[in-house]
Amino acid sequence: MSMKYSTSHNIICLEAEWEYTEHTDNKFSLNTQPMLNWLKESYECDIIYRRIRTKADLKHYLDYFNNNPEEFYKYDLIYIACHGEKKALWIEGKDISLSSLANMARGFFADKVIHFSSCQTLSNKLTAKEFKKNTGAKLVSGYKIPVNPQTSSICDIAYLNDILSSDDEIDITKYCDEDSDFWTRYSSLLTELRFTAI
Repeated sequence: MSMKYSTSHNIICLEAEWEYTEHTDNKFSLNTQPMLNWLKESYECDIIYRRIRTKADLKHYLDYFNNNPEEFYKYDLIYIACHGEKKALWIEGKDISLSSLANMARGFFADKVIHFSSCQTLSNKLTAKEFKKNTGAKLVSGYKIPVNPQTSSICDIAYLNDILSSDDEIDITKYCDEDSDFWTRYSSLLTELRFTAI
């Protein structure tokens, strides 16, 4: 028996092309949209899902969101799913550093939760902290190491589900504190993937 819950949180997902990429040794087809549809159905939240093929696509959407703040202010979870490198995203054979992404985002990431579902993007804590400071993000999360895409998807859904089920104000400490209920519940998975939240 399915149950619906109401949430005040809403998601923007920017997902890069997985299968047709210059990561020739890492081709697979992973589509996060069905997972997001399940969350939308469960929580009656709004979700914007867009595929990005290039850095120009990413910049296009960030510019559009920035130029229409009244339309997108309610989307407080930004979910970026793509290949990754240390301290960077990897989109269509090019790395996009966290500092470059912060510049592209301008003010759009302020007061939002930014989750990177990508390998190694948050491998360096100092760089991650700098990204959070430069963007004004409320919380920045992701993985420190190369991760299995199916396993990290399970972690993503557990993480997003927990946030969506929270009250209006997101308690960011529960995702940063390894003694919290969230970490206790999913400790094996979070530890295996070297999940981090700042």
